[in-house]
Amino acid sequence: MTSPLRARTLMLGAAFAAGWIGCARNPVTGKSELSLVSESQEIQMGQQAAQEVAQTIGLYNDAKATAYVSEVGKRMAAASERPNLPWEFHIVEDPSVNAFALPGGFIYVTRGLMGTINDEAELATVVGHEIGHVTNRHSVQQISKQELAQIGLGVGSILSSDIAKFGQLASAGLSVLFLKYSRDAENQADQAGFRYALNQNYDVREMTKVFETLDRISQSSGGGKLPEWLETHPDPGNRIQHIESFLDTLHRDPSKGMVNRDQYLQHVQGMVYGEDPRQGYFEAPTFITPRCGSS
Repeated sequence: MTSPLRARTLMLGAAFAAGWIGCARNPVTGKSELSLVSESQEIQMGQQAAQEVAQTIGLYNDAKATAYVSEVGKRMAAASERPNLPWEFHIVEDPSVNAFALPGGFIYVTRGLMGTINDEAELATVVGHEIGHVTNRHSVQQISKQELAQIGLGVGSILSSDIAKFGQLASAGLSVLFLKYSRDAENQADQAGFRYALNQNYDVREMTKVFETLDRISQSSGGGKLPEWLETHPDPGNRIQHIESFLDTLHRDPSKGMVNRDQYLQHVQGMVYGEDPRQGYFEAPTFITPRCGSS
């Protein structure tokens, strides 16, 4: 008697052989790619994960700063290949220098990043990069690979060693949504972010400064780091050359683009850099919370 798992594996193999499932068009590249997740499912996953982000990391409590980031992001998202997603842009209460995207258009920058970069053009390229992950459906591709591995690991392992490695990953919670992207995916997101910022008339030369900053922090023992499950970006050092190659292809002078340093600094003025003692601190062996005493 055939087991349920074996039956599902055989059905999946037959479906692939017949070409029934597994392909969708990348909205940015136009290429056909693996996809077992519909757009409505993608949005639902993002909404659920966004709730977990708010609960586990926490959102930065500054409505004006959040509105500013949202304005920058929504202008680029509206002109992207997926303008109709329910785009949201937030600052998370984390001192690490990073940004990340959830499926369906939920974009986050950390308080640490806001306090580290220097102007609106830098912010635009960072947010544009994260928009690029969503428009290219990178999370969907990763989730699809994992789903394929779990439903029919035997078939998936034969089709691709890349699919096989996802067989041991847990399917619950944020671990599905924060898989590390491939080098190709990061390059696609870099190129998309560069283009989105350029189309909004930002000085895209500022993008190299972001990666220089990230590279410097990654090499510094004093630099904060997000938990492993949020480390979605590889070493930024070798990506500076890619940005410079994008700059070499321009047919207009990027120095005429917006930087908006003063406007940016107004919105981050007073923002705590590094660990915020108001959130609590360790006084070994006790964790002190200012509003609640000790715990």
